Amino acid sequence: MRGPITDVLRQLVAFPTVSRTSNLALQQWLAEQLESCGARVRVVPGVGDGRANLVASVGPATVGGLLLSGHTDVVPPGEGWRTDPWHMIEQGGRVFGRGTADMKGFLAVVLVVLGEIDPGRLRAPVHVLASYDEEVGCQGVRDVLPGLGNDPAVRPELVVIGEPTMMRPRHSHLGKQMYRVTVRAAEAHSSRAAIAPSAIAGAAELVQVLSSVQASCPPPSSGGAPAYTVNCGTIRGGTAANVIAAECEMVFEVRHDIDHDPVEVLAPFFAAADALHERLAAVGGGVERHLITSYPAMSTDTSIPAFAQAVRLADTGASSALDFGTEGGLLAGAISAPVMICGPGDIADAHRPDESVAVEQLERCAHLVRQLIAHFCAADT
Repeated sequence: MRGPITDVLRQLVAFPTVSRTSNLALQQWLAEQLESCGARVRVVPGVGDGRANLVASVGPATVGGLLLSGHTDVVPPGEGWRTDPWHMIEQGGRVFGRGTADMKGFLAVVLVVLGEIDPGRLRAPVHVLASYDEEVGCQGVRDVLPGLGNDPAVRPELVVIGEPTMMRPRHSHLGKQMYRVTVRAAEAHSSRAAIAPSAIAGAAELVQVLSSVQASCPPPSSGGAPAYTVNCGTIRGGTAANVIAAECEMVFEVRHDIDHDPVEVLAPFFAAADALHERLAAVGGGVERHLITSYPAMSTDTSIPAFAQAVRLADTGASSALDFGTEGGLLAGAISAPVMICGPGDIADAHRPDESVAVEQLERCAHLVRQLIAHFCAADT
């Protein structure tokens, strides 16, 4: 698709693709634009109604080349916007609108750069993956990964995920598991507090165990990040001060590096929850736990030649670790290729009112994507 990146981004922002809502109109539009660039396009229906992944390939059906990956969903706009979040505006060298940084700006760059290419001159393909529901636990991409992993025509030399990193290459990120735990007891008058178990008290015990798990985390190396973090984000229960609580719900998460299995990290918590369940069973209660979402950690070997070359082309310094999660761990597990996370914009500008990205960042991203295609995909001259 030819034209300024901001014009393409304006059209992408206009699709209100909030997570868990339909993205089919956007994916159909993307398919049309990519087909006009000579791409072979598949829109792959997802598990959720009205949602889909998209896979496209430009150039020969051979091994090698690039996979450029981004998600189509955005977080809800929320309150506090000074402009319409679905109508992109350009002001002061920046463009404003929901998804401009996270991460429709990268998708706009990919469309524009592919529109400049003659597919017949490529010696290796450029693949594009546009997923859904990334913002709610990297859910959508899981539907398409088995097919990609078994597709002999999708064997890229490098995967690039265009999350906002200010165009600085990143090679790793933490994984995450999020749980909902519900503690149930028997409602009773507060005068029986000495003998009747409380769901709130039981949940408080479990929160203390989570705190002890965090305290047991080995200290990070100088300048490094902790191996894992554990946080209880919400806890709700009870009806009144003079009523022993019959139910209390807590939601917590563990974020972990690639060397730590979250199940092993949480083993003391699971043991405490099982013991509390047995105690509460005597009054018809118990403890239920539900895994809400999970995605793996990622760590790419930065010495792999393709990754090292991509870092050199980015020309923004050495690769470093990322402090937020992406689809990288899932892609790395399905596709035998190094994964680099590098895209326009700052994560600090995402998920907030007046989300924006600098036009200069979009242009730098386009320059890098052109260089990557020239190195990994273009015919020798």
